[in-house]
Amino acid sequence: MSFAPDKMQKLLKKQKYQLFGKNTAVKKCNWTHNALRENRLCYKQFYGIQSHRCIQFSPTLICNFSCSFCWRIHESDLGLKNMYLEYRSTNNKLREVFDPPKEVVEAIFLGQRRIISGYKPFIDSTKYNEAMNPKHATLSLTGEPFLYPWIPELIEELKEKNLTVFIVTNGSVPGMLNSILESKSYPTQLYVTLPAPGVKNFLRTHHPLEKKLALDKIWETLHIIGNGVPFRTVSRLTLAKGLNMIDPQGYAKMISIMKPSFIEVKGVVHVGAAEKRLPRSIMPSHEDIRMFAHELEDFLDYKIVGESKVSRLVILSDEKTPLLIPETEKPSFQPTNSN
Repeated sequence: MSFAPDKMQKLLKKQKYQLFGKNTAVKKCNWTHNALRENRLCYKQFYGIQSHRCIQFSPTLICNFSCSFCWRIHESDLGLKNMYLEYRSTNNKLREVFDPPKEVVEAIFLGQRRIISGYKPFIDSTKYNEAMNPKHATLSLTGEPFLYPWIPELIEELKEKNLTVFIVTNGSVPGMLNSILESKSYPTQLYVTLPAPGVKNFLRTHHPLEKKLALDKIWETLHIIGNGVPFRTVSRLTLAKGLNMIDPQGYAKMISIMKPSFIEVKGVVHVGAAEKRLPRSIMPSHEDIRMFAHELEDFLDYKIVGESKVSRLVILSDEKTPLLIPETEKPSFQPTNSN
């Protein structure tokens, strides 16, 4: 039985989430559809990722932040108790809340193949077979993945399926990062979504549920990564005008501590639940994002190496790490329109 409240489950299913077990979710990324029907790839093509072979999933629906710009549903949007606070306050046993790694992996393959099966009459057999045999897994759908207690084991299960593993975290769970390092079960690429510079900006933008601890934990995560990790890392800036699209020097300070392989500067998209929390004017243009990226260049030894107008995203590199992931196959088809 799912740990999520019934009202939350119903809305997630209405939004085409496939829910499995207690806390596992899979959803078709729009870029999967674009790749299958229009030969258009998402910005991850810079890293060698093929959109139609990528699973977007979460091993937990629970999050310890309620970021204003997030397009995901928050419990507060529905007038529900927060699952994170409920989990912490009731001291639920882990196995009563989360699905074990093997079950998570079985579920996400089942969910992805259900998603892809409907495309069979409309696409060529080669592309269909590729999509039915994914090569990439991205833990970024909803929730905070590092709250899942068996991340190292999950990484190993995914790698046994010959998948590259991208994880997007808010950086507030440094203990899990230490567990990854101790176990030597490494993701292919780890993203840390950086907080808004300054305590007040952080609190009004991200609404952490543990206000006194969250920022200190994020700084701890940045220092751990900055001391050196044996995998690719990304500082992600998800920027909303009038909210956290401020103080490039403040972001540069965090980045200089983290020393990531790459920086991604991305504009917030006014979709989903964010439409009810914030006005459409929060969305920066691609030119706004490019300008902010250039300002970061002034404070850091990173250079712009790629951009996607459609995604309103700019990638900067330390120029020490190749953009393409080693041993990642080149796309079997090329995008008809650059994005």
